[in-house]
Amino acid sequence: MNFVYIILQFFRRGLLVLVFITCVFPQQIHLLFTGDVQLAHHFEQYVKNRFDYPFAKIPWFKQADLSIINLEAPLTTASEAVEKPYVFKARPDYVKILKQANVGLVNLANNHIYDYGKEGLLQTIEVLDAHHIPHIGAGRNMHQARKPALFRIKGIKLAFLGYYGLSAHEESHPAGETEPGTALRNLKFIKEDIKKLRNKVDFITVIFHWGQEKKNFPEDYQIWFAHRVIDYGADLIVGHHPHVLQGVEKYKNGVIVYSLGDFIFGGNRRVYKETAVLKVTIPVDSLSNWKVEMIPVAVKYWQPFQLTGARRDTVLKHLHQYSEIFKQSPLQ
Repeated sequence: MNFVYIILQFFRRGLLVLVFITCVFPQQIHLLFTGDVQLAHHFEQYVKNRFDYPFAKIPWFKQADLSIINLEAPLTTASEAVEKPYVFKARPDYVKILKQANVGLVNLANNHIYDYGKEGLLQTIEVLDAHHIPHIGAGRNMHQARKPALFRIKGIKLAFLGYYGLSAHEESHPAGETEPGTALRNLKFIKEDIKKLRNKVDFITVIFHWGQEKKNFPEDYQIWFAHRVIDYGADLIVGHHPHVLQGVEKYKNGVIVYSLGDFIFGGNRRVYKETAVLKVTIPVDSLSNWKVEMIPVAVKYWQPFQLTGARRDTVLKHLHQYSEIFKQSPLQ
C-alpha cells in the first residue's frame, strides 16, 4: 500500500488545529509494451546523433515499472549480411536511446535480428548486456534463447518469454544446442518453458513475432495457437510483425494482444502513422484483477506522441472493430 498523509488546518476557538488524515492507495504495477522498434535506415538518416529525440514527447513511457519493446534490427557493426531481400542493422551506440527511454526488456525473437548473421546477433547481445538491458527470444544457443527474463516488482514475480518462427528458413534462424539464433515458436518448447515457471512466478507474459503483414486480423491457426498457450498457463500474450494493429481477445483468464504493429520503425520512409502502446496494470493486492488498456499514439518522423480527441477515438474504434471477431474482448 502507498500511504499519503494529508494535513488539514482550520481554526477552532481561535487556535490553529492541524488534522492528519492518512489516505491509503492500492499499489499497482504498470507495464508498457510496444510493437516493432527498428533504429535503422531512414531512422538513422533523420535522427542521426539525437539520442533523446525518439522518446522526447512521451515522458510517461519512462515512468512505467517496466517497458518492453521488440527490437527488430541488430545493434552491430558487422558488414556481412545474410542473403534475403531486406536487411537492417542499427548503430551499437543507439542502445543509448533505449537506456535513456528506460526500456527495461528487449524482445529479440523476430525476423530481422539475424540480418547480419551470428556476428550481428552476438554483438547485439553483448551491447545489451553491457548496458544492463535484459533480453529474451534469442541467444548464443537454444538454452539461452528460451531462457525467461525474470523480474520482481513491488513484491510480485513476473516472467517473460519470446518466440519467433515455426522452422528454419530465409527469415528464421533458430538457435541450436551450440548455435546462436532465436527461440522457435514451438508448442512443445513453450509448454515446457511455462511449466517450469508457473509455480514460481505470479504473472507470465509470452511474446510472439508472428502473423501476416498488413492484415488487421489474425489467422485461424494463430487464435488456436494462442488459446493453447493460455491453456498451458500464460497470463498474457503480446504479438507483433504485421506492421498494423490487430484485435485484443480475452480467453479464459488470459488476454491475447495479437499485434501491436509498428512503433518506431526505420525500415520504411513513412513519416507519419498511427498505432498504439499496450498498458498492463496489475494490482499488487489483487493479482487476478489485472487489466489491459490500449494507448493510441502517432509516430511522426520516428517520434511517438500520444493522440487525443478525434484521432485517438478513431484508433480505439478500429481496435474495437478488429476485436469483434472474438467471443470476448477486454476492449468491448
